[in-house]
Amino acid sequence: MITEKRAKARPEKGVEDLLLHLGEDLSRPGVANTPRRFVKAMEELTRGLREPPPEVVFFPLEYEAQVGPVVIENIGAVSVCEHHLLPILLRVSVAYIPGDGVPGLSKVIKLVKWAAARPIMQERFTEWLADLLMERLRARAVKVRVCGVHMCSFIRGARDEHHNMVTEARRGDIDVRLSCRRPLSCR
Repeated sequence: MITEKRAKARPEKGVEDLLLHLGEDLSRPGVANTPRRFVKAMEELTRGLREPPPEVVFFPLEYEAQVGPVVIENIGAVSVCEHHLLPILLRVSVAYIPGDGVPGLSKVIKLVKWAAARPIMQERFTEWLADLLMERLRARAVKVRVCGVHMCSFIRGARDEHHNMVTEARRGDIDVRLSCRRPLSCR
C-alpha cells in the first residue's frame, strides 16, 4: 500500500527527473524546492478535476414579466492546455435566459472559474461550458463566448503574442452579442 507521503513524492520525483533531463542542477538553491512548488501549482490550476462544482443559489423572480437575457462579460479564468500543460489565459462572457429563478452573480462566476480549472482544448471546453451552464443555471437558453491566449503558441511554437482564440457556443433561443477583452494586453 502506498502511503500518502510516498504518493505525493512521486509527482515531485517526476519533476526532478524532468529538470535533470533539461540539464538543470538540482543542488542549485533556486531550484531546491521547485518540484514541490510545481506540483502544488499544477494542483491549483487543475483543481476543477478534484473539487465538486460550486453550489448555485437561486433567487425567485418576483414579477410576471418575461425576463430578458442576463449578460456577464469578461470573467477572468486560467486553464491549462491539455496538449502542453501550459497556461491558457481566458476571458469568458456568458448570456443566459433564467428559468424559474435567477442564480446569484458570484455563483455564475465561480462556476465558470471552476469549469476552467482543468486541462482543456478550448473548442471542446466552450461546448461543455454551455451545457454545464444550461444545467446548473436551470436556464432556458445560454450563449458562451471564450477568448483565450494560449501560452503554447504565445511563448513556443508560433511564438505569436498577438493572437486571441475566440470560440462560441449557444444552447436554446438566445440572440445577444457577446464581447470579451483580450485576456493579455499591455497598455
